[in-house]
Parts: sequence; structure tokens; C-alpha cells
Amino acid sequence: MFVKHVRDPIYGYVGMTDVEKRVIDTWPVQRLRGIKQLSVASITYPGGDHTRFSHALGAMHVAGQIADSLRSSVEISNDGWQLVRLAGLLHDIGHGPFSHSYEEVLVKYRGLNHEQMGKEVVEKSELADALKGCGFEPKDITELAFGKEAKGERYLHQITASQVDADKLDFLVRDSYFTGVEYGRIDISRLVQAMGVCGEDIAIDLKALYALEAFMIARYEMFLAVYYHHAVRAAEILLHKAMDYAHELIGLTTFRDVDEFLRMDDAYVTTKLREFDPKEFEDPEKRKLAELAKATMARLDCRNLLKTAYQRNVHIRDPYVARLLSDEAVRRQKELEIAKRAGVDPEHVVVDVPTLDSIPYYPREIDPMEVPVYRVTSEGKRKLVQLSDYSRLINVLKGYIDIIRVYTLPEHRAKIERAAADVFKTLPFAAQISM
Repeated sequence: MFVKHVRDPIYGYVGMTDVEKRVIDTWPVQRLRGIKQLSVASITYPGGDHTRFSHALGAMHVAGQIADSLRSSVEISNDGWQLVRLAGLLHDIGHGPFSHSYEEVLVKYRGLNHEQMGKEVVEKSELADALKGCGFEPKDITELAFGKEAKGERYLHQITASQVDADKLDFLVRDSYFTGVEYGRIDISRLVQAMGVCGEDIAIDLKALYALEAFMIARYEMFLAVYYHHAVRAAEILLHKAMDYAHELIGLTTFRDVDEFLRMDDAYVTTKLREFDPKEFEDPEKRKLAELAKATMARLDCRNLLKTAYQRNVHIRDPYVARLLSDEAVRRQKELEIAKRAGVDPEHVVVDVPTLDSIPYYPREIDPMEVPVYRVTSEGKRKLVQLSDYSRLINVLKGYIDIIRVYTLPEHRAKIERAAADVFKTLPFAAQISM
């Protein structure tokens, strides 16, 4: 079945079929070699410079393993198995330079996220020709990889789009391995082996409860240690600012078609930002933006990062905080208020919160209670049960942690700390619980 194998540090040898080899050899997939999985996280974790390409191969491999496991409870055809692996391979095909950092800019100015771009890439690039040439319809792939609602067998869709899917299983162990952070070392084999189909949904055998709990803890700990590490986020903020200033000047959001989008990777952006010559722009506004972008990139290159002046951890579901986390206008209002109180230029104040577009995982994205689990009855039948009835740990983890940070220049740190503390005193009483 496999015509070639590649060596992967996580799984050993990963096989690929002839169809997968032909798809992998297209430019849209090869381009993922030039996009780092964790953006600029290597500024804190030097080993964390692995790419979307290696993650794509890993997700493909795990998707195939899950499909193999499910075959013990449902029939999955060879074509269905192949479709699932292709969906795992292509689930991140729509990411732009520096992954989630770029996605914030793309969402802001074009209203597009990486999943919407992924659908465009699969259906309107040479990928479509490669897939059709192998007998597969691009739309069948996009429905599995990017569709919000499953068409056909739900469990096939859930292999690449659920609370415990191939994407999340791979990125946790892969990001953990390359950053050197131990928290993501979960038992993928046990979780995959424990997966079965109940009705139309994938569920996990309660016998693997310890592995499921470890998975939940790993997501939480990796968020704190890696994805929302204070220095990682400080670097992301600078990168985002530079791309925001220059998005129109270097074509980050003005691409006319898929081919223009696919020209962009990490090297494209960093080269453009470093080589900016503001004097080339006659328009004063564009010249100013070019100056800001170039200066911000220079700060990032020298690791001259913004500093955390204020942080609050909120371990509670609160509508005010949720709005703050999701509404850029509200955050900007808080930045202006803090800057005014401190007597600092608003450009030097950043209220940073975890959102889906800015980091690969944030706590409000997952509710452990949404993970279906089952036990086997004395009659040998699978019965869906409430996870919370069997795990005290899950009951604790079902709440999420929201982190609010305020960043500024080192010289303004003390003033901003006082101003931010004063501004955020207005949070509702329940949200003022800081752990």
C-alpha cells in the first residue's frame, strides 16, 4: 500500500501511498516547508522551529491510525481511509506566513481565516488537478478538512475535526518534542486504540480515561508554557504589528488569487520587512507605515521585546472577559485608557489576550465535557456515559483560564503597571478572582 516512507522523529517511519506522494510533491504542500509551525516561538525555545510540513505529515499519519482503529466498529472503505489521510495532510494548507500571526492580519483586512483559504487552495490550485488525476474530488477533501458540518459519515469528519482529532494529537506531541517542553508527551497510541464509533460519533473507551485526562492536561500546560508564554507573545506582538503596518505595502492582504497567496511564506515576509526603504514611498502615510514596519522588524531581529507590565489570570466564565477577549475594539479602548492614565503613547501599550486567530490553541476552544466517552456493558455493548461522572479531574478542567496581559516598552513598565491595575479594577467582581 505504501510506496515510500519518510523518517519522522515522533513516529519513526511514516508511510505514504502513491496518491499521497503525488499530492505531497505539489507546490502548495511543499510550500509548508517554509512556514514555521510555531511562528516566532523559537525566540524563546530555540528548537521550536519545525514546520507546517512535518505537522501535515504527522496529522496524515495519525488520521490513518484513527481510521484503522475505527474499522473494528464500522466499515471504512479504502477510498474512505485515503480521503481521511488526505484531509489530515491538507488541513493546514491555507496557512500563511508565520501561521497564526498572519491569520490575525488576514482576518482583520480580508475576513478570511486559514480554513477558508485552505478550501480555496485545495479547489483552485494545482492541488485540484493532482487530486482529480488520482480519482478524488477536491470538494470531498475540503468537506472533511474544513467543513463545519459533516456530510455523510460524521465519524470520518471527526477524525480531523473534533475535540480529540489527528491535528491536536500531533501538534501537542510535536510541539512538545521540538520545544523541549515535556507537558505534551501524551500517549497517542492508547487514545487512538480506545476510539470507537457509537451511533455516528467517535467516542473513547473509559478504559483509556487516564490517557484522556493526560491529553486534557497537556493542552492546558502547553498553552501556559509555550503558546501563551510571555516572551513568545511579546515577539508575536512585534511581528503582528510589523505585518499590520506593511500588509498593503508588501501584498499580504491584497493578493488577487490563490497563486499570489501561495507565493508568500516566512522568508518572503521577513525579507520584505528587512529590506524596506521608506524613501521609496512618495505618499507620507505609506512612508510612515514603512518606517514603522522596518523599525518593528529590527526590534524583533535584535530580540528587543516588549515587557509585561501587568497580568491577570481569570479562572472563571465571565461575559465581560469573554467580550474583552473576542472584541478588538474593546481591547483598543482599554489600551487608550491605560495610555492616557500613564501619559504614554498608545502605540506603546498592548492589551494581549488569547484568541483563536492569534495562537494555535486557547482554553475557551475546548470543553472536556464535549468529548464523548463510552463503557462496555456486561452484554458487550457500548454505552455512552457522562465523562464528569467518572473523572474528578475533568470537572476541574472544564472551566477555562483567561489571561489578560498588558505589554509596553521597558522604560514605561512601572507607569503602565499602575495604570493597567487601575483600569482593570472595573472588571466585574467575579472576574477579579486571580489565581
